[in-house]
Amino acid sequence: MTPARVTFVILAGGQGERLWPLVRTHRPKVCVPVDGRRPLLQATLDRLRALRRQARVLVVTTAQQAEQVRRVLPPSLRRSVLVEPEGRNTAACIALAAGRLSREPDRIMVILPADHWIRQPASFCCSVRAGIAVAQEHQDLVMIGIKPSRVHPGLGHVTATGPAQMREGVRVFHLHRFVEKPPRRVAQRLLRTGTTYWNAGVFIGRVDVFQEAFRRYLPEHARRFLRGSLRSHRDLRAAYRALEAISFDDGIMARRQSGWVVEGRFDWEDLGSWDSWMRLNRLQTPPILIDGTNVRVLTQGRHLIATVGLRDVVVIQTRDVTLMCRTQDAQTIRQVVRHLKQDPRLARYL
Repeated sequence: MTPARVTFVILAGGQGERLWPLVRTHRPKVCVPVDGRRPLLQATLDRLRALRRQARVLVVTTAQQAEQVRRVLPPSLRRSVLVEPEGRNTAACIALAAGRLSREPDRIMVILPADHWIRQPASFCCSVRAGIAVAQEHQDLVMIGIKPSRVHPGLGHVTATGPAQMREGVRVFHLHRFVEKPPRRVAQRLLRTGTTYWNAGVFIGRVDVFQEAFRRYLPEHARRFLRGSLRSHRDLRAAYRALEAISFDDGIMARRQSGWVVEGRFDWEDLGSWDSWMRLNRLQTPPILIDGTNVRVLTQGRHLIATVGLRDVVVIQTRDVTLMCRTQDAQTIRQVVRHLKQDPRLARYL
């Protein structure tokens, strides 16, 4: 089989509202260093170093974040930024990239979020290689699945079926069903099957396979992006204004009846909220705790936090904002951001 031509499409346009106040308008989520050294986008590129030698890279972000994203990228990749006029969720990002690559229908697209944490990059690369091999051989969509370690209704779940096949030393299964962010009771039931994986947000397939999926399940996205109708920036803005904001997961994968699942054998975390940062032990500024447990603190600068009688709380302190919330409420912080957007007097805190 002819070696695959590959383009890594890195999704770097997320607003990161659940990581407010560290993530702000002037500091996108993918530009924040989770390890204290490298921004998330740079960590994503470093993870791909062994795979990028013969591949191309496209970084998709929004016009609001493009300048900050380019600063993080090495000079060789700054011309590889694909800019959306505004955010319309991941289906629009991926359709835009598929349209850009439409002259090479057999090229393999590897869709990668830039806001994930992975501990074992070598194992991750093995799973990506396996996915590329399966996508080239079967001309179908492939996704990487992570074996669940707990009940997590905030993530997409995928069930696999059939006997395992081996690619690059990694187990591969037929896709049975994709369930986007199921209720807790459904997530508990899925975990008991033993064939359920978390959706790692990595999708792999030929350009023409992605295009056909859009034509079938999201025809308006296909009409806007895949027929050569984007001749100017004005056309692009008009297309985005007319589009439904929907994720690739909801718009295509949850409706699709075929595909493949590559087992990801690496530690993985979706860094979408403060509770996920806590699981990585990244909130390490030592507070003074009096009669309290499980209080995690992140401060910028020399700012001491002391708490009395608090339990299961996250405290985030930046130069101009202090946030406190219960760990169980970390997913709802974007409600604070919505409140800020509704009050012009508070716009400086966005």
